[in-house]
Amino acid sequence: MNDKTGFSGILPAVASPCNEKDVFLEEKFADLVTMLYKEGVHGLYVCGATGDGYNMVLEERKKAAEIAVEISRKYNGKVIVHVGSSNTRDAVELAEHAAKAGAAAVASIPPVNRSQSQLVSYYTDVARACQIPVFVYHIPALTHRASTLEEMLELLDIEGVIGLKLTDWNLFFMKRLLNARPDIKVFSGYDEFLCPGLLYGADGGIGTWYNLFPKIFLGIYNAVGKGNIKTAMELQDRFLSFVDFCWKYGAIQIFELIMRQKGIAPFCFRRPHSVIDKEILLKISPELEKKIAAIDIL
Repeated sequence: MNDKTGFSGILPAVASPCNEKDVFLEEKFADLVTMLYKEGVHGLYVCGATGDGYNMVLEERKKAAEIAVEISRKYNGKVIVHVGSSNTRDAVELAEHAAKAGAAAVASIPPVNRSQSQLVSYYTDVARACQIPVFVYHIPALTHRASTLEEMLELLDIEGVIGLKLTDWNLFFMKRLLNARPDIKVFSGYDEFLCPGLLYGADGGIGTWYNLFPKIFLGIYNAVGKGNIKTAMELQDRFLSFVDFCWKYGAIQIFELIMRQKGIAPFCFRRPHSVIDKEILLKISPELEKKIAAIDIL
């Protein structure tokens, strides 16, 4: 197994650009990855929910992992490849490929509507297949399942599992896990409270909006590292003002809109598309531009 240390910092949940026919755009993806590293990010999280991995074909997911690893070598960045699938067979295939491609670790959203014993079996099979570090993924908003402390500790005890990505509002749950297993690595998954997550013991963050505004999240991470909590919270609050506005009109739709406006990706999510009504967009555009300017100046 690879060493457990070294997993920390700001890792964008990198988007997977596609065209109007849902085909993965490899050059756009490579350009995005390169841009993010030049901004200073520490690594990448590939083909997760933001990366629309579940809606990509397996070969596209494999290609994304290969491109991410190849570019990351130039910047000494770590790549965590999300291999989640509704079935163990595909997850194992993706995990084995990620290891061969040179990924530092794999992660997986747990399959939905499964028992605890099935989840233990699933993560055990993934860990045995790839023989590189594995992160479990706690995201009740998507899985509609909130593991108990005991259940999560059981998953963390699987050989090869070194930590988790925690996308949950329950920071007390994260703290209890760290108190019980101080050696695990934890990435905070909600952009809205990266700073509190770090203060509660997270090693870093993995997030959606890192694709567009990496510097504000790097600023939060670096400020917390220096003990400058006032600055960290000021930056966090600045982002919260922006994202609160976005949630009123569709955060994912606005994310994809800005990605398109910046020329980063025609689309980030495969069909069926969800777009903002043109009249609403016309109404909110002036305020949206002000909100973007407030967090895009670092």
